[in-house]
Amino acid sequence: MSISTTQQTEPTPAEMYETFYGSAIFSPCAQLVLERAAPQLGEAVLDLACGTGQVARRVAPTVGMEGSVTALDLNPNMLAVGRSLPTPKGASIDWVQGDAVAPEFPDGSFDLVVCQHGLQFFPDRATALNHARRLLKPGGRMVVAVWARIDRHPLLSAMAEAELRYLESLGLTRGELTIPFSLGGEEELTGLLTGAGFSGVEIEERSIEARFPGPDMWVRNMQYAYAAVIPEFAEDRPAFEHFVAAVEAEIEELVREHTRGNQVVVPMHALIAWGATTESSS
Repeated sequence: MSISTTQQTEPTPAEMYETFYGSAIFSPCAQLVLERAAPQLGEAVLDLACGTGQVARRVAPTVGMEGSVTALDLNPNMLAVGRSLPTPKGASIDWVQGDAVAPEFPDGSFDLVVCQHGLQFFPDRATALNHARRLLKPGGRMVVAVWARIDRHPLLSAMAEAELRYLESLGLTRGELTIPFSLGGEEELTGLLTGAGFSGVEIEERSIEARFPGPDMWVRNMQYAYAAVIPEFAEDRPAFEHFVAAVEAEIEELVREHTRGNQVVVPMHALIAWGATTESSS
């Protein structure tokens, strides 16, 4: 998918996030997450840090009209894209702008809380998980997906190193650039969930083969879509284009090695963790 230079047809970063990341990464990963979550007819589900709502839209038909789906995110642009997309049959989706670290829902509101690739971005992960447990009914379940460590993702690791050489002078660190992969250790993730009071915590690694369209535009689309998370990233368009060109030049050969036909094919590895509240907890 190319980005037009005209103002009228250019997608917003949040729209690019949905069309570019969504189909390649978040939709197939949502399927894996919900396989583990096993939502049931009539359940109340919270999609925590929902982004554009890949999990919310996929779970709504399963819980049906007897159930409910709440999609919570701090980013209004992500929520706007989620609201604009067709609503699937089943439970209606309540799109709520709010902070996962301080969600304003009553105790015991949900049977299932799912957080797909959001926990690693939270400024206080432990507090967010404590609140998630508070929001669950007795016997409720929590399912979390995070990416495995960046060294498991050679193409994305190379891109991060190229980004760092350009952005380090602006004060950005490698840790900031690789935050999507910052919670990829099983021990830390297990500790967070057990520390929040979840029982029966288990973790499994699952992998997807992400297929992105348009190799010639892959770096640009990856960077532009990420501006949905950090809007300032693409606001200075000349600087953005210069940055993209620099990164493209550095990893061109590696992108070519991952190209199959008109797609960039990237194996991606996620940790899926789950736990439950006890039947007697609130």
